[in-house]
Amino acid sequence: MSKKFSVTFILFFVMNSIFGQGFRFGVLFDPTITWLRSDVNDVTRDGARLGFDLGMLADYYFAQNYAFATGISLFNTGGTLQYAQGIDIRTKDEKVTIDPGGKVKYKLQYVKIPVAMKFKTHMIGRFIYFANLGFDPMVRVTARADVNGMDNITVNKEVKLFNMGWHFGAGTLYSLGQDVSLMFGLSFMSTFIDITTPAHDMITSNNLLFRIGVVF
Repeated sequence: MSKKFSVTFILFFVMNSIFGQGFRFGVLFDPTITWLRSDVNDVTRDGARLGFDLGMLADYYFAQNYAFATGISLFNTGGTLQYAQGIDIRTKDEKVTIDPGGKVKYKLQYVKIPVAMKFKTHMIGRFIYFANLGFDPMVRVTARADVNGMDNITVNKEVKLFNMGWHFGAGTLYSLGQDVSLMFGLSFMSTFIDITTPAHDMITSNNLLFRIGVVF
């Protein structure tokens, strides 16, 4: 276990002891399948991208089966778009022209801070089942793309700094005893603010997230 993760675990245990039983904290690693979509016919989706969501979560139970859920994570998303009429892509130092019919594979990374409501059942054997619904404010960290045979070129100028999505998910907690549980689930997240800066279209994303985590 790396030093960074060791510090994270210690921090969670300290916070849990300070704030009491109303709070539960955890770490998550969510493999994701992500794809982009456009609202114009000349820009079409051309395949999905595998990514991940890595971070921490915090649930505050204001009632026995209801919680305010938040956290912070590093969210990797993206996908490939095909431009029937071509497009100019602004990189860090220059402008790259994509010919008609050309493709751009976007690789986007955000800091995501979800705000949600969580609903859970009572324990059934060793299992607790839950569902959550909420919003996902995001701040862009990096935006890269594969274009014209060039990989991982920086395209921050093409991607807006802020975005927002909504999500719905469900899953289960499996108790290991001593208030420690494994967490598994599945959620769908969709953004509703234009990801890119060009004004002639609106690009948004859909994401399937497979929740894997540990809750303390």
